[in-house]
Amino acid sequence: MTVTIVADDLTGACDAGTLFAGKSPVPVAVWPDPAVAAPVSVVDTESRDLEAAEASRRVRRAIGPGARAGATVWFKKIDSTLRGHAGAELAALLRVTGVASALVCPAFPAQGRTVVDRQLFVNGEPRASVVDRLRPEVDRPLAWIPLGDVRAGGVALTARVMRLAGMVVVADAETDADLDALVGAALALEAPPLLAGSAGLARALAERLGLLAGPASLPTGRWLIVAGSLSPSTRRQIAEARRAGLRVLATPDAGRGDAATAAAEVGAEAARLLAAEPFDLVVVTGGETAVALYRALGATRLDLVGAPQPGLALGWLGMPGRADLAVLTKAGGFGPPNLFVSLAREAGA
Repeated sequence: MTVTIVADDLTGACDAGTLFAGKSPVPVAVWPDPAVAAPVSVVDTESRDLEAAEASRRVRRAIGPGARAGATVWFKKIDSTLRGHAGAELAALLRVTGVASALVCPAFPAQGRTVVDRQLFVNGEPRASVVDRLRPEVDRPLAWIPLGDVRAGGVALTARVMRLAGMVVVADAETDADLDALVGAALALEAPPLLAGSAGLARALAERLGLLAGPASLPTGRWLIVAGSLSPSTRRQIAEARRAGLRVLATPDAGRGDAATAAAEVGAEAARLLAAEPFDLVVVTGGETAVALYRALGATRLDLVGAPQPGLALGWLGMPGRADLAVLTKAGGFGPPNLFVSLAREAGA
């Protein structure tokens, strides 16, 4: 059974894809590169900040007309706070793959994201109605599986998912066990629905398929932290890292200039520094910065090998004429203030 994961930004592609590296590295194709043939592959469409129609076209172009014969299980990685155009991209992926249904749950309990009564909560605070976010952009009927039905599990849940064939189904989930029940029900069907969620649902799928990667050990030695996210959590993390004496390159504080331009500039600055000095690990936070660094380095390959903790991804960047570079990616909104400091101490960096 092969798996194809489609994500709208690079850090999201990484934190989902790396969970499947239990048997072999997972390759990531960064737009416009084509998907890599592998048991599990990830496609980063770089479409989060596009208009809905263009994001939909990007997904169709990235997957291509041969999609139906390629993957047995399709996973649409969506942001755990519903940024981007999850509905438009999901609809496009359903059309291009020919999969009849989708099962959607952005819950990520390890990072405080849950879905109850169709409502997305972040650390206990209501953020958005999942159904309301999807409805304007999907072209199929929407349905809902309440938490009680999810926890019925087994045959009852599988039958519920089967009865909702042809629909986009939003499911509640508060715990990893809830997510596991959803994946189990989906995989019990002869033709599984397209699964759409964050790294929480991806982890459940990887575990069910026997592909879940164990905790990854980070390299010791010299670390470079490249921070492009403007999220408050990342700003606190880089402040702690600087106080601890770690090497940090970061974009200006929120509100100063264009975020995409700033990410490109810090990515280029990091590439110049990496050409001048040796580093054993580059830690990159923020999707725009991750792809800016990828392009600035002239990278042609990214292979994921595991995660030291939820929301992070360890991989190796391949660059022509240069040794592979270890890289750790993190989406902007995740982690406590001492995240980088504690990781460095655990690794002995």
